[in-house]
Amino acid sequence: MPGSAAALPSSAYVAELLPVGKPSKRQEVVIIRHGKTFNNQLGIFTGWDDAALAPEGRAEAAAAGRLLRSHGFVFDVVYTSWLTRAIQTAWLVLSEMECIWLPVHKTWRLNERMYGSLTGASKRATKEQFGDVQFKKWRRGYDTRPPRAATFSKNYPGNDKRYVDNIHDLPVSLSQTLMRSFDSGRLSLHRRLPRTESLKDCMERTVPFFTDVIKPEAIDTGKSVLIATSENAIRGLLMHLLGIPKERISEIEIPTGLPLIVDMEQGKLRLLEGTPDDYNFGKGVELLFRGDTILEDALED
Repeated sequence: MPGSAAALPSSAYVAELLPVGKPSKRQEVVIIRHGKTFNNQLGIFTGWDDAALAPEGRAEAAAAGRLLRSHGFVFDVVYTSWLTRAIQTAWLVLSEMECIWLPVHKTWRLNERMYGSLTGASKRATKEQFGDVQFKKWRRGYDTRPPRAATFSKNYPGNDKRYVDNIHDLPVSLSQTLMRSFDSGRLSLHRRLPRTESLKDCMERTVPFFTDVIKPEAIDTGKSVLIATSENAIRGLLMHLLGIPKERISEIEIPTGLPLIVDMEQGKLRLLEGTPDDYNFGKGVELLFRGDTILEDALED
């Protein structure tokens, strides 16, 4: 994490700093992308593949927890996906904040975008095979889906017990139910689990979970919230919360292990240290940090 700036940076947008060491008396909503995994380091499409944090990712998550604690953050509730990397990130943050007892709500609806048959594929090799234009559509497009995963492949969540046994809020797939019942020799109801998703598809599960669950049950009741999830889930949530046009969402990148403080009233993000220029938010950084904000002086120890 970069050190706190001693004076206002020259950038057109400024990260508002909270006082160091003083517990925050205001309600906060914080979103954090999980720390780096080996897949991130190798440039592999991860999606619903359950990659764990690499040592660097664990260090990023722990550092985020220490940063939040140093600025006096206190959470009431945590939401995360069913993916190990997000759960580990939430746990490491809470551990550093000495509040691992907090309620943690896990939901598949905060999972990363499902990359279909691209799951586990090298991004570099995919770009070389299909060209830069198609690669960008699959990776950063709004409504372009990658090729679908085969229903009996390891990339299809219908072959993972956590999804088969625990997802009950999707309609039943008649074709999959018939095929799998025939294969097993007994009736086996099978949900319509995603075989591929665009960012739009991903948003159709993440945004309703935020608006129908997180907002009324936590934010509207005055609770401070931590959401630990993956990049495309966050891109979709920020598109909704900050009013980012779908034509420009491809310009947004989300750094790993960095706490993003959501200003719900003004529809923008704040940082705890440094400026947006210190991180890779992509070409659309001004969509996340709009206008000048007040830089508060850090309190002395």
